[in-house]
Amino acid sequence: MKSWHIGNFNEVNLKEGTLVPREGEVKLKVSKVALSSTDMSCFANREDKHSVTVPAHAAVAYVTGDDDARGFKLGSRVVVNPYVKAVEHGETVIKTMGVDTDGLLQDFVCVPAENVCPLPDGISDEEAVFAECIAMGNKVFSELSCDRGDYIVIVGAGTLGLILCQLAMYYQTIPILIDLDNEKLELARMWDICYALNPTYDNLERRVEEITGGRMSEAAVFTTEGVGLNSVLHLVKNGSEVVIAGYSTSEKHYVGSDFILRKQLRVKGVCNGYGEMPSAINLLANKIVKTNGIITSREVFDDVPKIFEECVKYPYQLNTVLVDVD
Repeated sequence: MKSWHIGNFNEVNLKEGTLVPREGEVKLKVSKVALSSTDMSCFANREDKHSVTVPAHAAVAYVTGDDDARGFKLGSRVVVNPYVKAVEHGETVIKTMGVDTDGLLQDFVCVPAENVCPLPDGISDEEAVFAECIAMGNKVFSELSCDRGDYIVIVGAGTLGLILCQLAMYYQTIPILIDLDNEKLELARMWDICYALNPTYDNLERRVEEITGGRMSEAAVFTTEGVGLNSVLHLVKNGSEVVIAGYSTSEKHYVGSDFILRKQLRVKGVCNGYGEMPSAINLLANKIVKTNGIITSREVFDDVPKIFEECVKYPYQLNTVLVDVD
């Protein structure tokens, strides 16, 4: 078994070892892994060298042996569900592979049987690696109490933001996407996301007021480090819901509690897509969510150090890097 270990951006090491599945686990041969700049920012300049070192929480793989008891056949194509249950302080919590525990940037992995999701033939590998992100997007909408026709400000045109916009339209709400990267915004426009704003050129508060007919947005989802969280709070109406979604990184944001109190906002956090993987696979199978164009680079397993070097030079430029492990 080979795995890439990341101490920080200056420490990228390939390690080899043996891999034996424990009781209840299934051994998989990894085929494709998806990495994003946001994922890799979790490893930038960390002080804790003894926590998670293997990145990636999105992978397509093949079952390495027959398992009649669980219904797995040798060579079956699957996607890994990265969300696992754990117990902390007497309570059940959800941990994510590659964020809270070592991840999937390996040639072979062992994962709990319940985290192995068979893939229909109609979903390609390049689509399937986005299942976990779609699952998180679905979790976001399960936390929002929006009605049909409501406006939702979505900050960040990264992978999660682009998927959220499509889910917003699927659930018959109207997304207003905000990002500093015009190329990412243009991709959104190609998918018929009509309102794509860049704060470099657009006065956000005025434009959202115009788009919504003066009432402002009914909700907002913050997904990125590119635009300040406080600026989002100006774009929603009083009593709105604001969801902070994504995986925890080293970036910090100041939030003015006085503004939250004055507008009586409800702020929530969504950091996983637990329970939503079957729905995500169904959305892909029915072509509800598009993924073409989100993959901005394709690399091979041996070139992982080069990927991290690029992300040091150009933080958040890449949406998703597809790593071919075969």
